[in-house]
Amino acid sequence: MRQQYSYGIDVNTLDKFIDAPTPKNKAWGKSNLIVDLPEYRLESFAISAGGQLSFKPKNGFESTIFVEEGEIKVDKISVRNRSVITLKPKTSYKIKAEQKSVVFVFSGPISKKTKKGEYEKVRPTFDVRDKYWGKIESIVSKDYSGKRMEVNTGKSASLEFHCHKLESYFIHSGRLLLRLKAGRGEDRFFELKEGSLTITPPGLMHQRGGLQNTVIIEIATKDEDSDSYLVEDGARIEMPTLKERLKN
Repeated sequence: MRQQYSYGIDVNTLDKFIDAPTPKNKAWGKSNLIVDLPEYRLESFAISAGGQLSFKPKNGFESTIFVEEGEIKVDKISVRNRSVITLKPKTSYKIKAEQKSVVFVFSGPISKKTKKGEYEKVRPTFDVRDKYWGKIESIVSKDYSGKRMEVNTGKSASLEFHCHKLESYFIHSGRLLLRLKAGRGEDRFFELKEGSLTITPPGLMHQRGGLQNTVIIEIATKDEDSDSYLVEDGARIEMPTLKERLKN
């Protein structure tokens, strides 16, 4: 019998890239350390109205706050719904919710790209793109990157991979179908509910499809369009099993 060799990432080990971090109750609401790697860190804070917490970026990192819901004050700076602020490294801040709020904190290596005038300045998201599968907008794009994505029910992006980029998805709301292709071109499918986390290393082919309208918060290393390699065009080729799963 001819021996079957394993190529690349073993398809039977893909479960290790899926997780579900557990939020911790706090006096002011809930804290969730979603992913903490040498390359980046993602945290979320669900803060009750009037709740307050202290925050300081991790050593060697800077942090960018995105307000998903509500309105907060970072020290005396007001940051409203769907706005962004980057914090100075090695600096402690007080974060207070003016109303019930959900915020995500993206942290990564201190970037040489960041000018002093960019710190503590409130700004909107940028590079907002409507896609055939939903919507994508950038929160931060330096040596670390952050995005907010919306995937519509029944729609799917392309099957792709990256040679350099390491990325993580956090399912903020909805339900996502994740396809991973590894080994000898074998598919594995994962249904991800709210609160799920994925880690996608360089070289792992991946595709996302909406089982429900889904909001994904992505954190990654440096993001470059030239590092996205298309395997199957989602605009022309249907994502396998997506339609069947929608009927269930």
